[in-house]
Amino acid sequence: MGTYEQRYWLNDTWGMNRSERQSGTYHPYIPTMLMEQDIVLTASASQAVAQAQADISLLNERVQHLMGTEPLARLILRSEAMASSKIEGLTMNAGKLLEYEALEELGVPHRLDRNEAAILANISSMQEGIIEAAREHTITVETICDVNKRLLEHTDMASYGGVLRTTQNWIGGNNVNPIGAAFVPPVPERVPFLMKDLVSFINTSELPAVAIAAIAHAQLETIHPFADGNGRTGRTLIHIIVKRRGVATRTIPPVSLVLATDKDRYIANLSAYRTDEDDPTSDSFVATANDWIEYFARAVSLSCDRASAFEQRLSAIEDSWRSTLRPRAHSAADILLDKLVDNPVVSISSAKRLTGRSYEAARNAVASLEAAGILVQNARNRKSGIYVAPDVLNAFTLYERALATPGGDTATVKPQRPVPQRPPR
Repeated sequence: MGTYEQRYWLNDTWGMNRSERQSGTYHPYIPTMLMEQDIVLTASASQAVAQAQADISLLNERVQHLMGTEPLARLILRSEAMASSKIEGLTMNAGKLLEYEALEELGVPHRLDRNEAAILANISSMQEGIIEAAREHTITVETICDVNKRLLEHTDMASYGGVLRTTQNWIGGNNVNPIGAAFVPPVPERVPFLMKDLVSFINTSELPAVAIAAIAHAQLETIHPFADGNGRTGRTLIHIIVKRRGVATRTIPPVSLVLATDKDRYIANLSAYRTDEDDPTSDSFVATANDWIEYFARAVSLSCDRASAFEQRLSAIEDSWRSTLRPRAHSAADILLDKLVDNPVVSISSAKRLTGRSYEAARNAVASLEAAGILVQNARNRKSGIYVAPDVLNAFTLYERALATPGGDTATVKPQRPVPQRPPR
């Protein structure tokens, strides 16, 4: 079991108030060493994990639009990468982000502000980190460090990226000392050994992938091994594990967004995971680990349910388009309709690439979709010939807003984190 140790903080700074200037005791946590534990799932946790893995497998069998390489799926990664970061990336309109990508493909110069550049960089970093790490035979400490380095590469904390911390950090309280903090991770000299224990568990555990991902995520957040980006690194690690274990071959449901939506519940469950051997009322690590695994697995199932509902909405949009346009089979317009849901911002050049037809055929297809009201020329990039499918972008905005509300209905409950504005009706 884990335990809290007692340390003394000698303040050597001039704080702005009395609490910041004080010296005193603080209690960094020493997590349980995973390789010393024989974690056997309870019936309840095992059932939840089995259901979660079945839900992921079913989603991957049926998925059409949220496959990881498509622009629409990258928008989900945007949400995952930016959640809880200092960059409020979710307030950046999804359509605007895809417009930048379309302009880049055309080679058209465009101006990004610092925030927008960081958002685009974080999406690429998370996607590349997942792909590269999932290919490796084993996960190493260096693998996780590289993920963190990628995620911080375009931020003010880039110099700390990928480096295990050498100073004490803490959560809550003030910015000067850990006295009174809500949680104090282990002292820095313990971090390398704890990280080696974590990767050994990931590589050798015979638990199902969802259970491994649950424990690995909780343990990384408890160790808090980096100066910044621990949350984003922990979320990326979930993706890496379920992908490496072959459970999610095409898409990964946005489980960390579901977890982050009910923040108080997430923190309470994460806190309960941190057992205390000196507390006679504390359950064993295996018992609390099972509780955490069950909670995590049910969040996975909920995220699959939300993703499946969004998939169905996208299919309904495509059916509506076809009913309106009635394109000739195998024509450029017919092929473009197949691709448009996944690529809701296009140019004639990208339409040519997506359809495999001539530039003229692609131009005619775009024109027919515009005439039917399916595509609308982007006002900001009229000279560059950028077109958007507002039905898809509006549906994505509503989906993203739903993921930010525990019940999934932002019409009655305020979103729990920054989200784009509701699209006009």
